[in-house]
Amino acid sequence: MSGERQRRLEEIRRVDAEARAARAAETTAMSSPPPERKRRPPFALPAQFESWIDKQIREAQERGDFDNLRGAGQPLTPDDPNVQAFAGDDALGLRLLKNNEALPAWIELSREIAADRQACLRILDYYTAERDRDRRARFATDYRRRVSTLNEKIDQYNLIVPGMHLEQVRVRAELELRDADRRRWEALDRREGR
Repeated sequence: MSGERQRRLEEIRRVDAEARAARAAETTAMSSPPPERKRRPPFALPAQFESWIDKQIREAQERGDFDNLRGAGQPLTPDDPNVQAFAGDDALGLRLLKNNEALPAWIELSREIAADRQACLRILDYYTAERDRDRRARFATDYRRRVSTLNEKIDQYNLIVPGMHLEQVRVRAELELRDADRRRWEALDRREGR
């Protein structure tokens, strides 16, 4: 046998002997009963295992941030049957919004869009009534700028609205200006008696 081969065999025997000794130590350790441990109450977490959120809540309680909350000590209000029936998975979120007197983002954006549409219509009315060509051009420029902003809000609204039937149509500024010019000429023709 070569010297290299004999060294490998000796090393294999040595590793095998160490493994047998480790297994024997394990079996003797398993046969002895485990040491008695002190039990902690199930509700008390050790400080090292306290999560960041639990720590924030505990500190807020110590500071008194949860004292004098609206509705403290009163029974919970029953759920609105309409919310339960139609909201499904969104019921909890809608209840939170209702309790905090807030609206979903798409409804708030819808109100903004309605107000912006009214502002655009007022500018269009000024455009139609104005006789000075330069001022009418300024009204038209302002109208185009406002409609561009309005259309961006409408696009955002259409992305977040919960149903396709609630989507809104974009405003076409040039078409509206052309229609306003037509109404203006009709009003001028009526004044002149044509």
